[in-house]
Amino acid sequence: MNAIPQTFEFWQDRRMPYVETRRSCFSRTCYKSHSHPTFSIGAIDEGNSVFQSSFGIAQEISAGTLVIVPAHIEHSCNPKPNEAWSYQMLHLDVSWLSQLYLEFQEQGFDLHLPRHKPLIVKDESLYQAFTEMNEILFDSEKLIFEKEQSLLHCLIHVLLPHFILEEIQKSEYLYKDFLNLVNVIISSENFISLEELAQQVGLSRYAIIRLFKANVGLTPHAFQINLKINQARESLKQGISLVELAVNLGFSDQSHFHKAFKAYTGVTPRQFQLAAAQ
Repeated sequence: MNAIPQTFEFWQDRRMPYVETRRSCFSRTCYKSHSHPTFSIGAIDEGNSVFQSSFGIAQEISAGTLVIVPAHIEHSCNPKPNEAWSYQMLHLDVSWLSQLYLEFQEQGFDLHLPRHKPLIVKDESLYQAFTEMNEILFDSEKLIFEKEQSLLHCLIHVLLPHFILEEIQKSEYLYKDFLNLVNVIISSENFISLEELAQQVGLSRYAIIRLFKANVGLTPHAFQINLKINQARESLKQGISLVELAVNLGFSDQSHFHKAFKAYTGVTPRQFQLAAAQ
């Protein structure tokens, strides 16, 4: 874990590319509102924090709480003012999880955009099971097949049966307009302005902002930054240079990319890349 702040600890392994996990101790780092393309499970170990999402009510959460964040759900979870907290966060690839879920109870997630609301679970046995499983993932003495078996057992036999997710209701007509906007953004290599979006889809800037806030909980600009940061996470794992990556993603310079990445992930691009190389 060279050059990684002592408050942060990462684990990932190319032999298990569908899972990434981190632990943070006594952190005061705050995150901007963001989303992940992964299905995420967080656990609060110490301290108090506030979980917020456009798809649920703000809640103060404490030690022993699990936070389930489905893919692409806008959220933030930060310590209370002038306090530190310790937490764990596990990210699971949705394609892998969907297949696992099909095997588990014959229904998939199919999560490309927000579909389910976040869930807060306060249950000591579930928290302990998650923590023990995560400890095995971090244990350098454990073989890879032991880690995989621990993850599968915890998900299938302990956690998933208790994660009853509520679907987000959407207006089919408005959702089609929103998908058109997303397609325009994804097909553009660079950041696209609100004015350009309005011209391309024939909607007012006000209508576009409302569509984004209603469907993903982010403004169009924040959605684009979030998308770029998630792309950066994958590219950093492949060892791409930071300068090249900043240019490829359309950031004005490396400094802009550096600040945005840290604001959304809590660590610098270099720190993340070093962790991925372990």
